[in-house]
Amino acid sequence: MNRLLTPALLQRLSKQKIASRQSVKSMHKGERRSARQGTSLEFSDFRPYVPGDDLRSVDWNTYARTQKHYIKRYLDEQELLITIYLDCSKSMWLKKEKWQKACAIASVLGYISLMNDDRVAFVPVLSNSPAFSYKKGRAYSLRLLQYIEDLKVAEIEGSFSAALTNNVQRKKSLTFIISDFLEPVDQITEAIRKVQSSQKELKLIQVVSKEEIDPSYQGDLKLIDSETAHNENVSVTKRVLDQYIQRVSAHQNAIRKFCHVRGIGFIQLKDTESIEENIFSVMKGQGWIT
Repeated sequence: MNRLLTPALLQRLSKQKIASRQSVKSMHKGERRSARQGTSLEFSDFRPYVPGDDLRSVDWNTYARTQKHYIKRYLDEQELLITIYLDCSKSMWLKKEKWQKACAIASVLGYISLMNDDRVAFVPVLSNSPAFSYKKGRAYSLRLLQYIEDLKVAEIEGSFSAALTNNVQRKKSLTFIISDFLEPVDQITEAIRKVQSSQKELKLIQVVSKEEIDPSYQGDLKLIDSETAHNENVSVTKRVLDQYIQRVSAHQNAIRKFCHVRGIGFIQLKDTESIEENIFSVMKGQGWIT
């Protein structure tokens, strides 16, 4: 049983697709329509049947000869390459609810993609776990969910932005980056610029906790940076909180503006929101899922 996504939610997700504005040009076959010219009746090849496939697509003549189930595929059914980067730095996993939300969103994207026979890579940035390199097919969907649930996080030093640029996958794909993006804007935008230069389409998903954008702290506190361990003694007053909120807002607006100018998708998800709201209201509302 997956702890991040319920069976009922997985059932709903199996009927969704990841949307892409790019023409699909991969030479491999999948379950989405390509923008290429051609007829859907132009036969290409077969692939093994997996549970969940439409039985109407089974080639029964082949079954009669081989006693094995195969699905016919056609030239205009092309796969989409999808790459998912997950920020595994300490600021992401220090708060349980925030980390679970980030992992759940990564699981959602990977599960939908694999259920549609797209090819998926999952790259945990600043983690001791190896990458889940380009796999395709429904048989891998539950494996990916387990892989994400079992992710190993560690107190690896270094910034997410720098680590991201060192882990860029060279295959052009629809790319999702899941992070809190709580680093200096110039570092974040430089890393995103480098990722975008080698990818087809890029979408950012910012996962934050309520305390990070609207803290409720009061009084004399010692604030410790979760990633650098730098600390400051601060008297938290209403004026200090207002200044903090203004700076956070300016930080968010700078990233949003950068993404808008460069045609990069951007959404913000909070750890207090339900995963269903994130998927079927926010992501579906943005046209990221159909």
